[in-house]
Amino acid sequence: MTERQSMSLTVNAARRTVVATAALALSALGVVGAVAPAVADAVSSGPAQVSGGTGPDAAFKRIGEVTRTSRTAAAGALAVRGATTGSTSYTFSTVLDGSPVRWDPCTPIRWTANVSRGPAGGLDVLKAAVARVGALTGTTWQYVGTTTTQPDAGYLPTRAQAQYPPVLIGWTDGAGSDLLAGQARSVLGMTRTAWFGVQTPDGKKIAATRGAVIALDRTDPLPLKGANSWSAVALHELGHAMGLGHVGDRTQLMASILPAVTDLQAGDRAGLAKVGRSSGCVTVPGA
Repeated sequence: MTERQSMSLTVNAARRTVVATAALALSALGVVGAVAPAVADAVSSGPAQVSGGTGPDAAFKRIGEVTRTSRTAAAGALAVRGATTGSTSYTFSTVLDGSPVRWDPCTPIRWTANVSRGPAGGLDVLKAAVARVGALTGTTWQYVGTTTTQPDAGYLPTRAQAQYPPVLIGWTDGAGSDLLAGQARSVLGMTRTAWFGVQTPDGKKIAATRGAVIALDRTDPLPLKGANSWSAVALHELGHAMGLGHVGDRTQLMASILPAVTDLQAGDRAGLAKVGRSSGCVTVPGA
């Protein structure tokens, strides 16, 4: 269930991004369970379809949120905490049978962007962030052009299909997207994903991420680059889209409090490697 927290909107305000995810299990004929992140048992001698997704329903699970501190306070706060350089902390959003649910890194990931309501230069920021994540994971991202589609929960696929919509990243607001509707002013953006797979008769579960949508709040006047910028937020959100969760280590970009860094850190990169090509392809029969 998504949690909300109001925060100050002064110059020293904290900002949050929220990522939500969940899991629900489907048999070949229909829904048989809705628990996150567990999946239902197989209901026949053949593989049962399993899937996970995200949305506003109360059954869905919030994965995490990131808070942006003021630029002047962030560096000092890290120094007080005695942060160490070179940490390799990372977590995964969803783990199935001991392995992170991730994209098939051997299949190109298509993506599109809605920048019609975003800042000037926003598309270049998104392209750079996607290229960075692609390089770190060994995945191939194919840009299919801009779109006017709003980034909301309804965009995500709800069942396994022959072809999935491209990852959608875009700037919008609470009036244009249910992902941001009703959220506190402190929310910078939300990322949601959908994964599909099978559970074999012996109980083994195999799944792959098949969809993601990232909604960025256009009403936030962040700079394009630098610490606490749209570039940093995009990298953080793409980390979630790839399957990373939050870490308690506040030196990492995937921390719940966004540190004064401009790029993914050692722990972030280590986590992305685990969900990338170096971990092998992900083959899911029928999904």
